[in-house]
Amino acid sequence: MPTRKVGYYFDATPAIQSLVKQVECLIKMQQVFNEIAPKPLAQSGRIARFAHGSLLVLADNGAVASKLKQLSPSLLINFQKRGYKVTAIRVEVQPPAQPAPVRRKKGLNSKALSHVQELAAKLPDSPLRTAVRNVLVHASDNDEEPLDHKKDHCQEEKNDEKLE
Repeated sequence: MPTRKVGYYFDATPAIQSLVKQVECLIKMQQVFNEIAPKPLAQSGRIARFAHGSLLVLADNGAVASKLKQLSPSLLINFQKRGYKVTAIRVEVQPPAQPAPVRRKKGLNSKALSHVQELAAKLPDSPLRTAVRNVLVHASDNDEEPLDHKKDHCQEEKNDEKLE
C-alpha cells in the first residue's frame, strides 16, 4: 500500500472536507476574537460554534460571560467588519477542563516520625524492620531526611532517572 500524506485523506470524502472547512473557520474566528476582545476576556473565552449566522462563545465563568454579553454588540460589528456574516452572538458559561487534582500523600508529623524511628532501631534485622524503614522513607512530611536510608533511596531514584 503506498504511503500518502494526511492531506490526501482530508480531501477523500465530502464529509471530511466540510468538517475541515468548519474547523479552519472556527480557528480563524478564534484568532479574530482574540484580537477584538479585551485581552483578559479573550483569554477566558473561546469560540465554540458558528452556524446560520449565530456565533457561540464559551466563557470560563459567569463574570466573563456577563462582560462578553455586554460587549456582544461591538464584537458583532467587529466580526462583520472583518467579513464574517455574524448576525447574533450567544454566550454560555463552560469552565475549562481541568486535570484531576494531584492527591498529596499525608506524611507523619515529627512526633510520630521519631516514634517510628525508635521502633525501627529496636527491631532485629527482619522483614518487619525493612517495612518500618520503608514507612520512614515514604512518610516524612518535612524536608529533613528521617534516616540515611532515605538518602540512599533517593540516590537510587536519581540514578534510575538518568538511565531512562
